[in-house]
Amino acid sequence: MRRASWPRTPALPGAGIAHATVRWVARIGYGARGVVYLMFGALAMRTAVTLSDVHDVRGTLGVMHQMTGGGVLLLGAAAGLAAYALWRLVQGGFDTDGHGWGLRALIVRGALLASAAVYGSLAWASLKLVAATAHRTSQPVQHAVAATLDWPAGREMVVLGGLIGLIAGIAHIHKAWCAGFRRWFSASPAAMRWIDPVSRIGLCARGLLFLGVGGFIVYSGITLQPQDALGVAELLDWVRGASYGRWLLAAWAVGVMLFGVYSLIEAFVRRVDPTPYRAPR
Repeated sequence: MRRASWPRTPALPGAGIAHATVRWVARIGYGARGVVYLMFGALAMRTAVTLSDVHDVRGTLGVMHQMTGGGVLLLGAAAGLAAYALWRLVQGGFDTDGHGWGLRALIVRGALLASAAVYGSLAWASLKLVAATAHRTSQPVQHAVAATLDWPAGREMVVLGGLIGLIAGIAHIHKAWCAGFRRWFSASPAAMRWIDPVSRIGLCARGLLFLGVGGFIVYSGITLQPQDALGVAELLDWVRGASYGRWLLAAWAVGVMLFGVYSLIEAFVRRVDPTPYRAPR
């Protein structure tokens, strides 16, 4: 939560240009994330309707590459995702949102830094696709779980990884329930009347994704069976095969597309202040 009692660090001479650059980087990053999730949700909807192949976010980048002008599109996605990773790095490292240094604050800031690593890897994956050097690994989550289980205390590490996913999912749903995004948005009351439900549904949809993947990873750690872990693509395929699964998948796909819209909204109306907070002495 933002701590208004903590003053921001005084701006240094010439910091205005740097801050304006960071704001643009953040907005480009939010926009890129929005476009990728819109595409991801659209592919999930196609999977529900036509029973076509399932895709995770990395698979979505591969589909983008196969489109007309896909190379140019992926280069733009790589630049945007790298911008988002850089902004997450600034958010977490410099505490631009004023979380502080408490235990909860450090968890939030650690999650921001982990997000920077994830989106940096997605940007790198996009560049590798453009350069035709990418090698798609089937069931990467199961391979990672299998490798981790061979380590000392591997079972505990797998369960911990799954719990982190569960916590991330709960955090997304909590943010949707409490409308925690509102305090960062500079939008009129009329705009917030439609921004609010779009944001809530989108955050819940992404939270459910984290809960599903995290839950199956925890289960695989308990059973010591790597094949029990499901990545995003495997999770969507599992949902599709359940009773009324196609309807559930279609409903979730709408939510994911709304998360993409939520990200695009952030690109325009989220307050971005790169000035770090200073802890009181």
